[in-house]
Amino acid sequence: MTKLLSLWTDRPRFHHDVNMLLIVVGLVAVSFFGIQTFLKTFYILRLGYGMVFFGVFNSASALSYMVMSLPAGVLGSRLGLTRTMRIGIVVTVLGMAMLPLTESVPDSLSYYWPVFSMMVVSGGYALFSINMVPALMGLTSDENRNSAYATTGVLRGLGAFVGTPFAGLLPGLIASMIGVGLDNPAPYRLALWLSPAVLALALIPLMRIGDAERSGKHREKPTLGGSFPVVPVSMLILFVWFSQAAGATCYSFCNAFMDTELQLTTFTIGIISSAGQFASIFAPMLLPMLARRRGNGWTLMATTIGGAATMIPLILIPQWFAAALGQFASMVLSAVRMPALQVYQMEMIEKHWRSLAYGAVNTAMGLSFGLVSFGGGQIIEKWGYTNLFAMGVTLSFVGATIMWMMLKRPTQMVAARGAVQ
Repeated sequence: MTKLLSLWTDRPRFHHDVNMLLIVVGLVAVSFFGIQTFLKTFYILRLGYGMVFFGVFNSASALSYMVMSLPAGVLGSRLGLTRTMRIGIVVTVLGMAMLPLTESVPDSLSYYWPVFSMMVVSGGYALFSINMVPALMGLTSDENRNSAYATTGVLRGLGAFVGTPFAGLLPGLIASMIGVGLDNPAPYRLALWLSPAVLALALIPLMRIGDAERSGKHREKPTLGGSFPVVPVSMLILFVWFSQAAGATCYSFCNAFMDTELQLTTFTIGIISSAGQFASIFAPMLLPMLARRRGNGWTLMATTIGGAATMIPLILIPQWFAAALGQFASMVLSAVRMPALQVYQMEMIEKHWRSLAYGAVNTAMGLSFGLVSFGGGQIIEKWGYTNLFAMGVTLSFVGATIMWMMLKRPTQMVAARGAVQ
């Protein structure tokens, strides 16, 4: 822990626009990854929807993110990164406000309304996140880039850690105040309103950021010229598509598994989730050290293998402690893997193509999550949770193999990367 803290305190300083963007990332984490991600599962289940619908509900979010990833990159290139991020936050707030209105809409819309709300939320989040990554790239230098991306991972974990346990406690407090049980959707509906309220605050620091394309303090070295880098981006897409599978199964169904199969209370599930979120706060601090010593590619491969391996106890021993281990490891390793992926890709692609290329890679990520979520509900209904988790683990090992091949026989661009400078 002391070594992690020393890595953190020794990080380079960031200028104003980077600090404002990091505040936005923190508020997004509290709202999107903390409050809403935790509560939406229990709200949908308390409304009486089955697991097949729950799979469709989760897949709508992932598929919307996938569909919007490329358009988000194009819009960022044409409208500007900062303006597109602002639009994304506004759209996400509106989508979050739609979900707790499910019981108020006409009956003809009520079945599809939750799905539509998740499509709006994820579409807005795509507009923000796809353009945040290249914006941060342009605002940082070689010396502080890994630290900046690691900081986004820390803030994501910290925000989710703050939001998740509060979201776990809030339904119980509301239920006692309005005199209903926790099997009633009302406490979850009322608690969900906190999510758009918190996210709306992110517009304040976001409005204080200048043009991210022009406000960077450092001139980047030219990397490549000419056409879109098809080969390395295609390989990265394959890696992302497979490697996300184990984490996607846990992200989409671990909470539902602990709720419906293990019969744990929402408070207990919140504590388990919070443990992973707490460790995720510190995990990204390892990225600058790992990148210097082994490179971002090796870090991606190692975290993929680790995430898949720690899901195996859940397959063999479907008990609460195995589920807790799987969810914990998935959160922690994802907290390291995501900023490593962002830097790995941004530094090997010419500035002009970054938004589009990152959109393409995130399309693959959304497709992976979408297929796992959509098919996961069907698999659970027919063959149970264990088979779903086994499928995710297998696909993630395939993804790790693809990254190993990329490192063993790199393409021209990937070979030029090596360890982060």
